[in-house]
Amino acid sequence: MPSISSVLNSLANSLWSISPGSRATLRGREVKLVAHRGAHGPGIAGENTTAAFAHCVTAGVWAVETDIRLTADGYPVIHHDPDCGRLHGRPGLTIAHSTLTELRAAVPTLVTLAELVRDFAGKVHLMLEVKESWRERPAYPQRVMDCLTGLEPVRDFHLLSLVPDHLEGFPDLPRAACVDVAWMNTGRIIAENAALGHGGLAGSFALLGRRRLQGLHAAGRTVGTGFVTRPGALRREVHRGADWIFTDHALRLQTLINNEQRGDHRG
Repeated sequence: MPSISSVLNSLANSLWSISPGSRATLRGREVKLVAHRGAHGPGIAGENTTAAFAHCVTAGVWAVETDIRLTADGYPVIHHDPDCGRLHGRPGLTIAHSTLTELRAAVPTLVTLAELVRDFAGKVHLMLEVKESWRERPAYPQRVMDCLTGLEPVRDFHLLSLVPDHLEGFPDLPRAACVDVAWMNTGRIIAENAALGHGGLAGSFALLGRRRLQGLHAAGRTVGTGFVTRPGALRREVHRGADWIFTDHALRLQTLINNEQRGDHRG
């Protein structure tokens, strides 16, 4: 059964596709599309895999969003869920309680953060979601930052979290590189974002209306909206000034962007 948030997102995409701005041109506009867990789906690639990220680079997608968890022996790896049940049929195999060697034996496609940086940093912007609390796993922040040595925050990567306090485990990171993620709790996250001074906020375009978007921009925040599925909704978000646009349909929408920006409207 679809969740309330997915139903809301589907409805918003339908309404946004016929709203003011839904026919705005993309030509001459910088569109910072963010591929949620890379370019994935049937016939494309598995989520958070090397192939999913490589497709984004080839297509010219501005950024990939991905998730970081820490193995039992301290390796930051790219994996959304705490266990390997949904994607790999191994619900008893948890990231936090397994070594990298054990995980790799069961899931050969598992990517480490070090490998992601080695293969894709500088080719695509990295939106890295912090999935664990520094309060519970004190080694987490340093292990992550060790992998990001040589990269420039904001220019090369941002750290995101659904829990703003998770980002407080990175005190040396510029606040501009910290992005709080809201979904059905937008008002509370906006308040926490203001209190902590984090530089960005991302959330549902259905709940980040015009006044909220303008207020965040006036406060110096960078704003990402999602999840866009339809061209009209994409145009509307670009038209109203969203800085980043998150999507699970990166290849299809990036093709539209590429075609329109070079004057080919067949896409």
